[in-house]
Amino acid sequence: MPQLLRFYSGEGKPTLLSRENGDVQQLELAKSEDIAFSSHRACIGFRTPDGYRECKNGAINIKQCPTCSYLDMAKAYTVGDFSGYPSLYEEAKKEEYALYLAGFGEDIIKCGVTRKERFSERMREQGADFGCIIATYLGPDEVYNAEHALQSRFSFANSVRISEKMRRLAFDRNAARENFSSASEMVRSSGVLPDFSPKITDFTHHYPQVRSVHATHSVLGEILGAKGEILLFKSAGGREFAVNIRQQVGHFFERK
Repeated sequence: MPQLLRFYSGEGKPTLLSRENGDVQQLELAKSEDIAFSSHRACIGFRTPDGYRECKNGAINIKQCPTCSYLDMAKAYTVGDFSGYPSLYEEAKKEEYALYLAGFGEDIIKCGVTRKERFSERMREQGADFGCIIATYLGPDEVYNAEHALQSRFSFANSVRISEKMRRLAFDRNAARENFSSASEMVRSSGVLPDFSPKITDFTHHYPQVRSVHATHSVLGEILGAKGEILLFKSAGGREFAVNIRQQVGHFFERK
C-alpha cells in the first residue's frame, strides 16, 4: 500500500506524491476518485537535492521524526537554515528572494519568504487568496531577518493552520481584498522597508468556488480541485467536501 509523502496543487492539477516498495512516484488525481487513508502512519523520511530518503529509524505514529526533520532540505527554504546543505546556500546567494504578504479569507495576513520566481506558485500551493511582494533581496541572508521583524511589528502570521484555512473557504471577497490592501499600505507607509507600490494579485480564481463545505477524511466523488493542501470534491449526492491532505501525510492509502 503506498504512503503519502506530499500533496501538490500549486502547479495546477492536484497530485499525490507517494512511496511504495521504495519507489517514489507522482499520482495525478483523476476526474473522479475513491481514496481511503489508513489509521497507520509512519515517518516519511527526508528530502535531499537528489530526492526523498526513507527514515533510518523506522519511526511510526509520526509524520516526520526529529532526525528526518533535521536532515530535510526544506528547512533551508522555510527558516533559511542552510547548515546541512552548503551547496544549496551557494546557489541561493545568486537568487532573488521575495518578502511577501499573503491573505487568507477576510482577516488573516501572513508574512513570508520565497524565491521570487516561485511567488505565484507559492501563493497557490498555500491556498492564499491575495498576495503581494513587498521587498526583494539578493540571497537569503537578510530576508529572513526582515520577515521576523515585520511579523513582530505588525502581528502578521508566520504560518496558518489548515483548519483555519478550511473555515475560510467561503468569505466576502471584497472585504478580504480591502483588508489585505490596508495591510500592505500599512507596511508601505510605515517606512520600515524601502518604498514600494503594492501590486496585489488576486489568486481566488485558481480555486474551486464552494459555499457549504463538509470536512471529511476520505475521498469519494468528483474532484473539484484544491486550495493549497485542501482537496475539494463533490459527492454523488451533490454535497461538497473538503479533505485536509496535510493531515494525511505519512498515512498509507488505497486508491480504488
